Amino acid sequence: MKKSELSVVIFMLGFCAFFFYETLQLPPAAQSYPKFVIGLLAVLTLMQLVKMACSCHGHFTIVNDLPEVWTHFLPRQFFTFLIASILFFVLMVLIGFYPSAILYLLFMLHFFHIEKKYMAITLVVLMALIYIVFSEFLSVPLPDGLLLEELL
Repeated sequence: MKKSELSVVIFMLGFCAFFFYETLQLPPAAQSYPKFVIGLLAVLTLMQLVKMACSCHGHFTIVNDLPEVWTHFLPRQFFTFLIASILFFVLMVLIGFYPSAILYLLFMLHFFHIEKKYMAITLVVLMALIYIVFSEFLSVPLPDGLLLEELL
């Protein structure tokens, strides 16, 4: 069993436990969807753990593969993603969710050299899906943005 895989499984189970606890703080009517998503993530994580255990064939030794994991690390790609994600959250507060999500997606798809037609398809489908699921179906209020609130 690889140490990196086991670390990810432990992190994900802790992540699920933390957000399940936080979900219990929500009103009961708002708990069903987050519980479903967290439960699904926990089940998939446990399935990965079982798969890892079965692949050991009875020899439960943990192999340190961390030096191997970091050999293909791309700092430019990682830090671009990190800075763009932080900027997305800042812009979300300022100009709202939808405009900042569109800018974020356009930048990231361009950064990864995705063809323009696929960028357009991805943008339209994701924005429509987010709008239908979160705004219409679940009635989740998404941030309007401080600047847009001032203008409107």
